[in-house]
Amino acid sequence: MNAARIGVLVLALVAAGLAAFLARGLVSSGKDAPVETKVVEEPTTEVLVAVQNMEVGQRIRKSDLRWQRWPETSLNGAYITQSARPMAMDDYDGAVVRSSILGGEPVTADKLVSLTGAGFMSALIAPGMRATAIRITPETSAGGFVLPNDRVDIVDVQRGQTILRNVRVLAIDQRFNEKAGEQVAVGKTATLELTPAQVELVAVAEAEGRLALSLRSMGDEGRADEALQAGEGGSVVKVVRYGTAQTVRVR
Repeated sequence: MNAARIGVLVLALVAAGLAAFLARGLVSSGKDAPVETKVVEEPTTEVLVAVQNMEVGQRIRKSDLRWQRWPETSLNGAYITQSARPMAMDDYDGAVVRSSILGGEPVTADKLVSLTGAGFMSALIAPGMRATAIRITPETSAGGFVLPNDRVDIVDVQRGQTILRNVRVLAIDQRFNEKAGEQVAVGKTATLELTPAQVELVAVAEAEGRLALSLRSMGDEGRADEALQAGEGGSVVKVVRYGTAQTVRVR
């Protein structure tokens, strides 16, 4: 092999080695280079939420409410936003809870009743229902264990029969919610939520004698039961036959 061929071979080997070295360096620098990540924040707005669980009838304070950032993509038109109502916390200071609210849940106007407006009792009554009060004693209200928002059966003591079932108690005297730590409510009146026909039935029955409230289990609250069946339809009249008075319903 002559000197020229040897020189060309040496140059080729040197060039190949240099190319491999450069390629290795480029690969290493590519692996070590940091990858830039861009974080795009989702648009949010301030929404009024409950600080803790609030029960029906509870009187709320400003400290029970707070503003919380909420994704605009999950925003409901019923939510109270700071941009639309910046003084909402002041407006609802002293309001009454109409339906239960969980801690962290957005507050809506239909779940709170302001005492500065129209009578808030009417706001607690379901549409189509009426509020009526009956006289009670500890003996006729399960020893005073009947509390607001409980469900009861109404018993005609004189006749010894249940006239209505699964009736909601709106208030005991002027209390609309169970106070913390108290397990009994000894009052003189119980305000009940009834249909118009049931109001007639209860009014006649109470005029004839004493009524008692039988406390139902909390597990029965979702049952349709006989709450509406016992007092719906027709009018209540009093019929006297052979000197004996009897209450009947005329349809």
